[in-house]
Amino acid sequence: MTARHLLAALLMAVLFCPPLAAQDNPLVQRGVPAEATADNAVAARDQAYASARRIAYQRMAEAMGISGSTPSDSQLDSMVAALIVEQERTTPTRYSGRLTVQFAPGRVASATGRSVPGQSYAGTGMPLNLPAATQAYVEAASQFNSFQEWLEIRRRLRASGIVANMEIMSISTDAAQYRLGLRQQPSEAASALGAAGIAVSPSGGSWQVGLGGG
Repeated sequence: MTARHLLAALLMAVLFCPPLAAQDNPLVQRGVPAEATADNAVAARDQAYASARRIAYQRMAEAMGISGSTPSDSQLDSMVAALIVEQERTTPTRYSGRLTVQFAPGRVASATGRSVPGQSYAGTGMPLNLPAATQAYVEAASQFNSFQEWLEIRRRLRASGIVANMEIMSISTDAAQYRLGLRQQPSEAASALGAAGIAVSPSGGSWQVGLGGG
């Protein structure tokens, strides 16, 4: 190989090779598989999320050299600062998707006894991209004509950026009741959700939620 060919090969490697994995923040695990089958969609999702948290922790522990057994599901739940849905597919009995799992540095340090940088990892300057904290909670209910309509309501709520978390209280073939954690106060959140294609009708201290025109 001539010097010119060698120089060209090195240039191609610099331009097209991905960044080194060591530059990634192990507290943020992306593309984590979340899959489960259960008696209903809510149970399948919960089991899939629990599995994803375990997988994400194992990846993080390997990257950071943390030894020992994987913490319990309740411990892992407390260590996770955010779960972000990258993609998902739900049927009445199965959940399949991929998540980004972000761990809280302080909680990881407390659970593992290891020193964990708070805002960046190993001096890379890569901050944890954590969403704004939950500011308010509201009880909500939805009526729908099909399971696909419910999935679209849920998808829009999660994609809005306003909803920090969503806890399903009950669900049937045509209705669901749930609790929303909001990153804004309810009046501001209702207006912002309208722009995201979610129709919100306050009723006392709760909401009636459906698809809007967005």
